[in-house]
Amino acid sequence: MLTIYDIAKMTGYSISTISKALNNYYGVSEKAKKAIKKAVEETGYTPNQYARTLATQRSWLIGVLYSEEKGLGIVHPHFNKILQSFQVNIGKYGYDTIFLNNSACSDKLSLLDKCNARGVDGVILAGSVKFNDSLQSVLESELPKVSVETIYPGVYTVISDNRLGTLQALEHLYLLGHRKIAHIASDLEGSVAARERHEAYVEFMTKKGLERKDSYFVEAKKFTKESGEQAIRQLLSQCWDDMPTAIYASYDEYVAAAVSVLTNQGFKIPEDISLVGFDDLPLCEYVAPAITTVHQDRESIGKEAAGILSAIITGEVEYKPEVIRIPTSLVIRQTTRKITN
Repeated sequence: MLTIYDIAKMTGYSISTISKALNNYYGVSEKAKKAIKKAVEETGYTPNQYARTLATQRSWLIGVLYSEEKGLGIVHPHFNKILQSFQVNIGKYGYDTIFLNNSACSDKLSLLDKCNARGVDGVILAGSVKFNDSLQSVLESELPKVSVETIYPGVYTVISDNRLGTLQALEHLYLLGHRKIAHIASDLEGSVAARERHEAYVEFMTKKGLERKDSYFVEAKKFTKESGEQAIRQLLSQCWDDMPTAIYASYDEYVAAAVSVLTNQGFKIPEDISLVGFDDLPLCEYVAPAITTVHQDRESIGKEAAGILSAIITGEVEYKPEVIRIPTSLVIRQTTRKITN
């Protein structure tokens, strides 16, 4: 059976160079790529995973570390789209992915133990802040890693620009004439995104000289529509005598909940109250009225994370962890309008 060693003899290139060429790695000359491609086509050589592992001393596996806490696991549309993009793009570098969660971890078996048992070359971290305890062993290890949700010291992170997105949403409301803007935040303790969006809300209101009333703020504890319903009911009870003209919610599910609750209370959306969300989840297009929201470029997050992780594994970048923020964009639909009175 033809092996990678035979291709090496035919072309005169090293096994490492051949492996890089076959997996579209950077650092391989066009001349080498053409010669290797020609040899592969002429011989009908098909890479053998086991042989490739022996030759490169890599498993070519990437671990996806996630937690299903708070309903924000891999089944959630936000993470699902990011991980789909990551999987497609890391595959272009020759890697397969395996999913590892924290459900079977214990004092005797850490997430790092699970990673070592599978022999992964690196990991992508897709968990909440409260995932930290079980993740600590991985964070303290030299295993190559990139995060796409929480910011960890000493770890590359690729996330949306939450500040930019919040300012885009609030500036839109401001230009429509809204000055009494309430805010429904997500779990400020358990979510980096929630904190950054809330901080940007405070920044915007302060910069514009707008009053930030305590009665105009509610913090929802879970990323669910049910939690959003509780939050909007609490907001209504707090400010019934002095209603806001607009509500900025840091999560689309909360806006969907607000539409339902407010409509049942006799309010018209957006005639009486304008609503803006964040995430641009699929539900935004199907709720009536369709939700104005901040779009997260999940495909770019996944693609960027894949490129960085591959480069870390191969040593193509000097390890200087940073937070890379992917720009957001405002999608204007039907839940906002200009104040007319």
